Amino acid sequence: MQIVVRQALRAGVVGREKMSKRRRGWEKKEEEESNKLELADIMREYLPAYLSKYGVTFQQWKVLKAIENCRTSEMGYHLRECEKCGHREWMYNSCQNRHCPKCQWGEQYDWVKKRMEELPGAKYHHTVFTVPDGELYALMIMNKEVMYKIVFKAAAETLLVFGEDPKHLGAKIGMIGILHTWGQTLNYHIHVHFLVTAGGLTKDGERWKRSKYGDKFLFPVKAMSKVFRGKFIAKLKKAYKEKELVLEGQLEEISSPAGFRNYLNRLARHTFRVHSKPATRKPEHVVKYLGGYMKRVAISNSRLEKIEDGKVVFKYKDNRDEGKEKRCRMEAEEFIRRFAEHILPAGFVRVRYYGIFAGRDRKQNLERARELIGGLEEKEAGDGEQDYYEPRCPACDEGKMVVVEYIRQPVSIVWLLVLTMTMKYEDTS
Repeated sequence: MQIVVRQALRAGVVGREKMSKRRRGWEKKEEEESNKLELADIMREYLPAYLSKYGVTFQQWKVLKAIENCRTSEMGYHLRECEKCGHREWMYNSCQNRHCPKCQWGEQYDWVKKRMEELPGAKYHHTVFTVPDGELYALMIMNKEVMYKIVFKAAAETLLVFGEDPKHLGAKIGMIGILHTWGQTLNYHIHVHFLVTAGGLTKDGERWKRSKYGDKFLFPVKAMSKVFRGKFIAKLKKAYKEKELVLEGQLEEISSPAGFRNYLNRLARHTFRVHSKPATRKPEHVVKYLGGYMKRVAISNSRLEKIEDGKVVFKYKDNRDEGKEKRCRMEAEEFIRRFAEHILPAGFVRVRYYGIFAGRDRKQNLERARELIGGLEEKEAGDGEQDYYEPRCPACDEGKMVVVEYIRQPVSIVWLLVLTMTMKYEDTS
């Protein structure tokens, strides 16, 4: 069966004789994109050598191998059928890993669509919380899950405290937080993006209170920065007392109470940056904008240009030079090492909801907010643009292609075990 599938895939048996102009245009674009360098190409060429030289965690190994094998025979196949004319075609399975740049588009579209349907039509601020990279690097790498949770909690609590303070607002705000761990050159750069309502529900739920600062800024960023730093250090101290941190190797010097106290004192001298943009005039746009952050991975395929003399060449924006586009040439092994640093712990939730967007009263709060100020969906009326490609039948160009059968390949480690046993048998015969 799998041999027949492979032959069909190689032959491209998809009924192209009836293909429409629209479909041909899309396939031409897809073919052009398929000729470009992708993250999976880098993994296929350099990952085996990298794994033979360097150690990785099991989670990193799973992710890197998934990207390497995405949309290849290693992942198996699926059969799609047209709902209208019955035309069928075989396709390779995708890895569906959240770190894969090729598998995030559909999920991003669905996420934005759901948020547009449920969020109130308020104005929104895009606010970013950043921790000092150098001082925290080793501690973050050794304790990713614990440290990422601390960053989330400290930032969210800072926003909620300022929102509930009558001096600044005196209402319960709503916000969505998204963790990013990378900079433009794949450097380790921990920061959280927040979509925050420019106002909130009063305690009695009878009124939507708008920000006293108008659209210029959410809350004073210097004051938020100090509160954020205080909350972060307090939570870090608590994690140490409860023995949640791994302090081995180069971190041994801060494992003692005195050493950790000195470390916290050094940390307190650093600036914890908070950046808040003016509220957007069209709230629908900021939701779509944040949707791009929601499923973004450390580097997209569109930024990759070529492999040259064992180096990966990719584009990046130099934020220290007015955002100018530049080129970075990085050894392939160093490229993989940096990418692996941004692989999240298994099961870690990267997108989180707070304030009126969370908790058991979430549905009630959202409904009340939409009653008071309207919803985003109403503002989008008449916008019929489709932000993603929905698979249409290549034969009739009318029906939708739906998956009717899956063929999955056996787990690679099983095949490796069989191969190893076979080699031993041949050696002793």
